[in-house]
Amino acid sequence: MSKKNKDIEVRIEETTKAIHGKDYTVNELFIGKKRIGEILTTGPKEFQSFLGDEDLGSSRSLETAIEMIIRQWNLHE
Repeated sequence: MSKKNKDIEVRIEETTKAIHGKDYTVNELFIGKKRIGEILTTGPKEFQSFLGDEDLGSSRSLETAIEMIIRQWNLHE
């Protein structure tokens, strides 16, 4: 008998952070109350993904950046 996949709710909160004197939009990803990663918007079509302190690289869309964080989180959990 195989296990059934569970649905997991991912919440995204948008904030701003000042880094080196410049304001950036940051999207934080949460599962429950645990923050699993964040996405830094560095340009109009450039997003930098972070899983904790690990830099996962850049993406051209927010959806791709979110997917990258969820994939890496799923591998480590």
